[in-house]
Amino acid sequence: MNQMHRLPPGYEPGRVVRSEEVHDIDFLDEVEAVWGGPWGAQSKIGKLRRALVCRPTENDAPPEARADPISYGFLDGMPDLAQMQAEHDAFTRVLQEEGVTVEFVEVEEHQVGAYMRLRSLWATASAFVINGGAIIPRYGRGPWRRGQEVLLARKLMELGCPILLTVHGKGVAELGGNALWLDPEHIIVGLGSSGNIEGLRQVEPLLRTAGAREIHVAYFTGIAHLDLVLGIAGPKLAVMHRPHLDHETIRYLRHKGFTLIETDQAEFRRGACNLLALDERTVVLPSGCDRTAEALDRHGVRVIELDFTAINLAGGGPHCAVGALLRDPGPSLTA
Repeated sequence: MNQMHRLPPGYEPGRVVRSEEVHDIDFLDEVEAVWGGPWGAQSKIGKLRRALVCRPTENDAPPEARADPISYGFLDGMPDLAQMQAEHDAFTRVLQEEGVTVEFVEVEEHQVGAYMRLRSLWATASAFVINGGAIIPRYGRGPWRRGQEVLLARKLMELGCPILLTVHGKGVAELGGNALWLDPEHIIVGLGSSGNIEGLRQVEPLLRTAGAREIHVAYFTGIAHLDLVLGIAGPKLAVMHRPHLDHETIRYLRHKGFTLIETDQAEFRRGACNLLALDERTVVLPSGCDRTAEALDRHGVRVIELDFTAINLAGGGPHCAVGALLRDPGPSLTA
């Protein structure tokens, strides 16, 4: 918290500050003084400064899930917990080596949500932080996620991040995996099993207030999140898997000048689209995506390849495992 005294707007000695003058001050003008720091990640490629992660625990591979792994979201079998932890530790070290301040969400040994154990490795990606603070999700994809909202809210408040909205009612919005900023004024929001129209209706005013001039709605089917089939890798450069992405979104990206690298089925399943950009020319990519890595290299992107085999089996990759708390704005689409 800023301990320096500052004169309020419209201050005059011996006069009560007029409320109309106070009301003209924007929330963002005071956020650092009131909340202790800047918040916002309205880019997918601006330098990543601060991130939220959750190291895998037994909650992410609970023994009780072995009797019915599909209900826990393990569509291809149960991952090995020790391997998940080793992969996550290596990933975290790379983030820190690349200059990212990493914050950790701590979970209880037996963390139960509304219905069952919470697979909290993925919770942090749902910490969707726009200019000024966070939007807390409401989950739609799996019952093993309902309750992660509380973990996020507690951690964000502990860090001093304002909570601007908690999605409620029958709204579903898992923005961490379904909302991709192309720059601070253009955003793609995906609708599917983890995001519905009511959720979008609730969050749209906040996106507009934060500076979004264009909100393009994308549609995806047969997958959990948009970021599994579309990843922003650099200035006007994206990796996509065509079969799960709607035609109009592909057209939208092309009209914005994007070069689109298409993945084959094998690399899509390894998580090629779920890359995490650390800056405009650096990405973390799951190993084994050689064609995608070569294509990114040809476009001047430095690729850091890491093993995500067990984490991928659990249903995600680098992008799914990180909540971006603070990023540089990155380049403008219209510059």
